[in-house]
Parts: sequence; C-alpha cells; structure tokens
Amino acid sequence: MPCLARVRAGARPSACAGARPGAWAGGRASMAAMTMTKTKVVALGNQKGGVGKTTTTVNLAAALAGRGLRVLVGDLDPQCNATTTLDPVLGSYTLAEVLDVDPRTREVVPGSAAAAIVPSSEAWPAGLDVLPASPALAVREQDTWDGREHRLARACEGVLGGYDAVLWDLPPNIGQMTVNGLVAADEAWLVTDPTRYGLDGLALVMGAIDRVQRYHHPGLLVGGIVINMHEPAREEPKLRAAEIRSLYGDLVYGEDQPRSEVLRKAAGAAAPVAAYGYEGREAAARLDRLAETVIGKAA
Repeated sequence: MPCLARVRAGARPSACAGARPGAWAGGRASMAAMTMTKTKVVALGNQKGGVGKTTTTVNLAAALAGRGLRVLVGDLDPQCNATTTLDPVLGSYTLAEVLDVDPRTREVVPGSAAAAIVPSSEAWPAGLDVLPASPALAVREQDTWDGREHRLARACEGVLGGYDAVLWDLPPNIGQMTVNGLVAADEAWLVTDPTRYGLDGLALVMGAIDRVQRYHHPGLLVGGIVINMHEPAREEPKLRAAEIRSLYGDLVYGEDQPRSEVLRKAAGAAAPVAAYGYEGREAAARLDRLAETVIGKAA
C-alpha cells in the first residue's frame, strides 16, 4: 500500500496518463473544443437532497471532458453517489483516508489527494477522473482539530493544476464536508428543485456561503442557481420557480432544467446522458450550455 506521506505536493495523479483504450466514444459534432488558461474549481450543492445535484454534476463533467478538457469530480458526500455513478476502479485510498489527520502534526498530508484519484469508467469520456468518497467519510463530520475547514484545500495542494476543471459534489447538508468544498472552490453553484423545501435549502446553503466568505474564504463567489427538475405545466413548480427568481434575481441561471426521464435512466445505468443518443440529445444540449456558463463564470 502506498504511503500518503510520500505523495509530493505537485505530483500528478497516475490516472492522468491520457486516454484509455475503449474509452467513451460519445459526443456530438456541435460540441466545440474548449481550452482553459487556469484550473476552475466549482462547488455544486444544496442543503436539500433529491434535487438532482449529483446527476447535474457528473453530466457537466462529461460535457466538459467531451470538449477535450481534463476534469476532476471530487465526491464529498459519504453517500458516494457521484463515485458509484462514475464507477471507477478504486485504489487503496478514498477521500476519507486522504482527510485523516496525523495526530502528531494535526495536519493532513499536503498533496495527498493525488494518491486517491482514479479514472472514471469507460462509459464516461476519457479525461474525466474521480476523487472518490466512501461511507467512512461521514466520520470527518466529527473532526475537531484546528483548521478542519481547510483540510480539503490542504490535501489538494499541487494536485489540481493538472486539470482544467474541478467539480466538488457537496453533500446535502451544511456540515464540515460542505464547508471544506466551499473553502477549496473558486465559485459555488447551487442546484435546486422548484419546491418549498428547495427554497428552504437554498436559504440555508446561502447562509453557509456567507459564513465561509466572512471567516475562511473571502474570495468565494456565488456563480449561480440552477432550477432543476422543473415541471412548468404544473402550478406549484411554476409558482416556486417564480419565487426563486424573485428572491435571487440575476443569480438564477436563465434556462431551467426540466424533469427528465432519460436523466434518471442514465443515472441508473451509471452513464452520461449524452450516451443515449437521440433520446438524450435535448437533455445533453441543455447540460452543454450550462457547462459553458459555469466554466465561463468561473474564469
């Protein structure tokens, strides 16, 4: 088993060695190649679960990787849904071990995240890697060591520069892993369904962002709010979507993401929606446009 302490800050993860034979052959001719000048780090979250946040995150990652970018998805949720959807072959470590503190130094090992990063399965585009979670990550919520809010950022020192985009999939709460993801991000994007509970979740996570900005990361920006799983023909979702726009104004992304059966099918099959061809073309196109906006705003 490799030793985390031997992983140098600045070392590239072994999973970054190029395309895999037999990798995902999807994509659409309309997808223009993208180039980046610096790594963009975006945290996606909501205090409420069940809003399609993880499905959105992994499909945004697929859209970006399909444009030729190197993308890392970091799964910060002990439910491990992003990990199981991207279906990597796990190595010796997950994020739970990476964030474990050495009791002698009271620190994580700088750059140790490199030891846990693995490629996504061949169902996904080449160039898409995973920093996987495990159920043991829940233990990190009870951490009391000083500097616990910066542990993820510390573990990623020198590691993220090998990627064009990094997406943190936050857990549906405002605990330590959410705070760590926000501290280690350039921007936060919030995903919500148009429900009363979704509105409540937005308010709570906006409060958490405000605290992170005041005490830990003044440069953190709120990139936008995505209304997901919308059913505009129904009265209650239409009312709540209008309420979200009234409360948050220009922060709300202009194109709502409708409830989609093909996205549910893709999630169940641990595959990107783009792999569903004609059936998935509209959902994939919407996610491509969202990916362009997220990365553009994170620049």
